[in-house]
Amino acid sequence: MVQLQAFSDRKGKEDFPVVRYFRGDYVGLHLLKGFISGTVAYGVGLLMWGICNMEMLMENVHTMDLKQFAITVLLRYLLCLIIYLAAVFVYAEVKYTRAKKEIKGYNRHLKRLIGSFERDGGES
Repeated sequence: MVQLQAFSDRKGKEDFPVVRYFRGDYVGLHLLKGFISGTVAYGVGLLMWGICNMEMLMENVHTMDLKQFAITVLLRYLLCLIIYLAAVFVYAEVKYTRAKKEIKGYNRHLKRLIGSFERDGGES
């Protein structure tokens, strides 16, 4: 009983909300959050780069190929986003699998405890 209570107090707080979802829903939710946060992070990084290189950009804006510059920025965004979303996917899959395994062990111990109480006539 002590192990069950310790699990529900520590790991259970993290694992119980995870297994409320189906695997695809949990991973999809994390990918959506990752897409939004990755886009914001890339935008902030691009803005910071633009501010730091403002002088160079202003001096060369008339000689730059703006179409090629935009394509380069877009391709780098997509590459960063793909790498980040792949990492988010792996993280969410591993976390869901681990939580599911932990909850199965918790349920197995809980069933054993319930069976023990039923054999003893429900008295503790």
